[in-house]
Amino acid sequence: MFNKSISQMIINFAFIYSSIVCHFKAIEYLNVGETFMAFFLWFCGATSFIAIFRFKIANIVKKLKKNELEQKK
Repeated sequence: MFNKSISQMIINFAFIYSSIVCHFKAIEYLNVGETFMAFFLWFCGATSFIAIFRFKIANIVKKLKKNELEQKK
């Protein structure tokens, strides 16, 4: 359990770091005039940021599926 939580924190840190790097690189590309690359990097940064909440999202989906199955009965 302890190792799992540490590994999750390390992965979350990597996702945060990559989303910040993508954001600042996108600003650099936007200043140069390459808007497509900037928006692509912002999209990558946003998905990386959303990945931080992957376990919470999985729990919400499980609860929704469980409620859906209970309503069908």
